[in-house]
Amino acid sequence: GDMGIFGKKKPPAAAPPPPAATRTNPGSPRVDSPRLHDTHRSPGATPKGEHDGSRSDSSSAASSSDSDAEGTDAAPPSPPTYAGTPCTMRLAIGVDGGGTGTTCVVIADDDEEHLGRCELRDRGANANSVGFESALRAVLDAVDGALDDALSGTRWKKEDVTLGVDDATAGRRALAVVCAGIDGDGDARRLRDALVARMPGLARRLVVDNDAAGALASGTEGTMRGIAVVAGTGTVAFGVGGSPGGNTAGGDAAVNGETDDDEDKNTTGRRVKVGGAVRARAGGWGPAFEDRGSGHHLGTRALNAAARVEDGRGPPTRLHGDVLAKLRLRPGASNVADELRRWAYSSGPAPEWSKVADLAPLVTQAAAEGDAVAVGIVNDAAEGLWEQIFAVYMAIKRGGGFGSAADAGYASRTFKQYSDGDIVPIVLCGGLLQRDGVLTKKLGESLMARESGRTGMFSGLLVHPARGPEWGAAWMARKLMDPFGR
Repeated sequence: GDMGIFGKKKPPAAAPPPPAATRTNPGSPRVDSPRLHDTHRSPGATPKGEHDGSRSDSSSAASSSDSDAEGTDAAPPSPPTYAGTPCTMRLAIGVDGGGTGTTCVVIADDDEEHLGRCELRDRGANANSVGFESALRAVLDAVDGALDDALSGTRWKKEDVTLGVDDATAGRRALAVVCAGIDGDGDARRLRDALVARMPGLARRLVVDNDAAGALASGTEGTMRGIAVVAGTGTVAFGVGGSPGGNTAGGDAAVNGETDDDEDKNTTGRRVKVGGAVRARAGGWGPAFEDRGSGHHLGTRALNAAARVEDGRGPPTRLHGDVLAKLRLRPGASNVADELRRWAYSSGPAPEWSKVADLAPLVTQAAAEGDAVAVGIVNDAAEGLWEQIFAVYMAIKRGGGFGSAADAGYASRTFKQYSDGDIVPIVLCGGLLQRDGVLTKKLGESLMARESGRTGMFSGLLVHPARGPEWGAAWMARKLMDPFGR
């Protein structure tokens, strides 16, 4: 991705060699919600998955299926009998499951272009909002669609990847799934166990994690070191540090990690030690807890500003007229206040989260054009995001630090020149943190102003990912694979 710095400058024997993976559809068009293959619905008991010992880097990530998760289905389906030839192509599969859509990308060892892609724009994979079965089906369908795309024009079928595997091919494919709503070990293990039961061909190299991990990996080429800040409808900061080898997707993981509670709740964040890695997060509590810096927060503040002007108790701001225009209300009408309240409470005690967050661009646009009230809202939002970054930073520092970029295994020449352990990549994700956006600029100013203050030697490398979180997941998957040439 493009970056700016703040702070210091400083094949099995029985299988013939496969043909080249030529693709008849290099443009990888959107694949709209393919039907779930019957192999995903076979009833029966769940067989024990095969493992080679590789595990993920997170207590909220699951990369083994050696124990049952609380809440798992009593009798997940067993995979059908497979009598084909396992695929020998090198395939790293990444899935990003959001609240409203699910995307899968398949890559090999070249980052220039994906082999296959499937985007299900209308099917989310957040089990908290769509239910576990719907989330699982979205992930399975996305993987099927992307593999169909990737294997088009070759001798292989998707079943040669999802079902067929042997010792010679197990290290040549891997799957990483990052989903919103994966908030603990039980969530991750439940989804992973269900995927293992339906796709045993990927069971040996399979990791499930929270979507924030995919956001971080999208800016660090899959290396789990640094901090990701996501600001969309909601917001959260997530970071990984620790000793070398413990902070990549293929590192050792303690599936049942211990939460490290510190007395100073304002500066430690929620920290979990996992093997040699330390993971921490801050924010992400949801609208009931304000979530400063989120789209919901900005939208709420815009509504507040409009209501104050309507009452005659607040300073003039273009947000009043902009909000009314967005909601198709006429300024000066006698029933404006009633219509505003009707819009806000028509769906229950509080407006729908997405409806409020849709007002956030009004704030950022007004701030960019100098509206004083909007500028104040954006400044407050930047402070909220900075608090999250700092809480995560301090939690990881107290847990052992970030280590150096070189030890963490950054492959990019861009990152290698910043091998000092004090340089921390800060990956900016979400609709509110676009390049050159007003909130992004203000957050950068906040970082610059504080780097020589209470954060000590902290220097942040702001990263705008050039790829989406599905690529981050695919890079995580590739780190689980055997090295190229094996």
